[in-house]
Amino acid sequence: MRGNKKIRLSAAAAFAFYLLSFGLAGARGAGSAALNSLIDTAGPSNYVEIAAERVSPPAASAVLAPDLVRAAAPKPGKDFLPVVQDQARIKAIMKLISDIYNGVHLPYSQDGATFSNKEGGLPVQPKGFYKEYTLLTGNAPHTVTIGETTYQVAPDLSARGSERIIIGGGEKIYYTPDHYKTYIQFIVVY
Repeated sequence: MRGNKKIRLSAAAAFAFYLLSFGLAGARGAGSAALNSLIDTAGPSNYVEIAAERVSPPAASAVLAPDLVRAAAPKPGKDFLPVVQDQARIKAIMKLISDIYNGVHLPYSQDGATFSNKEGGLPVQPKGFYKEYTLLTGNAPHTVTIGETTYQVAPDLSARGSERIIIGGGEKIYYTPDHYKTYIQFIVVY
């Protein structure tokens, strides 16, 4: 019988509660007297039956579903396009995408922070759509050829370096070799 409990609610009491929520119940005068009279004379015809429903909390597995955790980056693939002519950068980019996708802790507090796109180099999206990540390339050269274009990598500004990966909506991958001056979109190849 627990799951089928019925709640009886007086229409007048519901109205009084409504007025209380707006701070009017303490008002003095004819309106207050009329409300008190309505509550005092409420009979069975003034009641509404509302079925109570039992709500179960979601299972722990539903709260921590891997697909929800991994929504920060696209699924890692075998390669990406356009072609990058630098094995150290390819390896670094693939590792970073995999780490983001798998929820691996990244070394910098700025990793995963909202990228505001204040430079306007990416398509306009709602705030929070883009997330930025530090791309650590080790001793990679300071030029990189992507597709048919050679880019000059900006000098390291700090221990984080100047290269970043921006992920848009958990799906789109952008690489910036020169600290937000140029953006190249990568397409994951599966």
